[in-house]
Amino acid sequence: MSSYTTISFKKDFVRDLEAYLEEEPFASPKEFIKHLVIREMEADAAITEDEARRIGRKLRELGYVE
Repeated sequence: MSSYTTISFKKDFVRDLEAYLEEEPFASPKEFIKHLVIREMEADAAITEDEARRIGRKLRELGYVE
């Protein structure tokens, strides 16, 4: 039996993502995000801690994470 957890995103972000996905082959934002995470985990090129911090800062500035 699998267990699940919930990851929350701001509603504005999800609306933007849904609009973007209208022309993409993904059935839902959840499917798209899962695809991106798996792709990144399997990628040969890892990001540095500095890049991760910069990305996190940018997402906070955009209001996608708190």
